[in-house]
Amino acid sequence: MEFANYRKQPLFWNGIAMAVLTVAILPLLILDTRTLLGVNVWIKPLKFSLSVGLYSFTTVWVIYAFLKDWKYKNQIQTVLTITSLIEIILITLQAARGEASHFNITTTWNQIVFSIMGTSISIFWIFHLWIGYKIFQKKSIPLSVKESLVWGLTIAGFAMIIGFMMTSPRPEQLEAMKAGILETSGSHQFGSGDPGKGLLFFGWSTKLGDMRVPHFFGMHVMQIFVFLAAYLSKKLDSLQSQIFVRFTGILFLLMNVTMVIQTLNGESIFSFSPIYMGLYCISAFLIFLCLLKIISQPKEYQNQVVI
Repeated sequence: MEFANYRKQPLFWNGIAMAVLTVAILPLLILDTRTLLGVNVWIKPLKFSLSVGLYSFTTVWVIYAFLKDWKYKNQIQTVLTITSLIEIILITLQAARGEASHFNITTTWNQIVFSIMGTSISIFWIFHLWIGYKIFQKKSIPLSVKESLVWGLTIAGFAMIIGFMMTSPRPEQLEAMKAGILETSGSHQFGSGDPGKGLLFFGWSTKLGDMRVPHFFGMHVMQIFVFLAAYLSKKLDSLQSQIFVRFTGILFLLMNVTMVIQTLNGESIFSFSPIYMGLYCISAFLIFLCLLKIISQPKEYQNQVVI
């Protein structure tokens, strides 16, 4: 796709905006030493700008490459752009104020921010799934390519809905609310006790269950499938490729579900539990074999028997 065509896509400019924001935030990590829950206040908007930027650039390619004739493609991109910008602007604004953007109900303003973000990401999720549905419907897409795109978009959609598990107020928070104490509603941590030192940059707990891990994993597995679809689009389609892509999708989804179960049990994915770690290692090994088999497929297939 030529750059002139990229410039007409709203999601492309959303990706550019995220890149600009990322560059703008980097010096603030050094200049502004304020922390929130032990982490620099600018780490969170940086993580979100990188994540949204990556999503924007990959999704705009999917839409333009495979849904070019869809009459709603620009409207879909506009909605995704606006809703993600609302999220990023509010997260960045709260970081500048030194306030938590998520789960924060200490003031009326913080409650409004948390509510707006929840609404915008819900709309974002619905339109994301609409793209996946249109890809699934599109008959002109080679089946192995379609398989890859549908799995990527579906797993990302699953990972997005995981986020709502974090927003439900916990029993102790409900009791505090009844007593008129408004502090937090929901949490990314599951389990009780010391969460331990957060993982470098990401801040994920290394001792307790942290729903941000499966949320992030599923969201960005999508990029693997988009890159795989781009690779497969240059090859002739085959039943073997379809089967291996499908098996890869099933394995990635099962890994994501397993991560959610482990987190809900209050156990960090980085606690190296023998059972869970064994499942992850086996799944990763099988995924590696599937991808290796897909990549090793010849670029062209002979339709005639050579004697």
